[in-house]
Amino acid sequence: MMMRAALPLCLGLVLLAGCSSVPEVATRETAAAQAAPYPALAPLSGLLASAEAPDRATSAEAELTARAARLRARAAGLRQLPAG
Repeated sequence: MMMRAALPLCLGLVLLAGCSSVPEVATRETAAAQAAPYPALAPLSGLLASAEAPDRATSAEAELTARAARLRARAAGLRQLPAG
């Protein structure tokens, strides 16, 4: 019963929100932005080829995996030492 009353209320609030005007905040451009040249256009085939190439994240992942293995081996070695 409560859901039936809430549905028209929510619908009314959504419709009321659609009637409001939003101030234009992000429309101001600085003089430097207006004077800047347009970016150069690049062919799509070149962009797709560079996107498929291995990137720095792939090599960073390999480095971190190797480092984690070295740290695990070091921890295992430290566990073997006698407490004293």
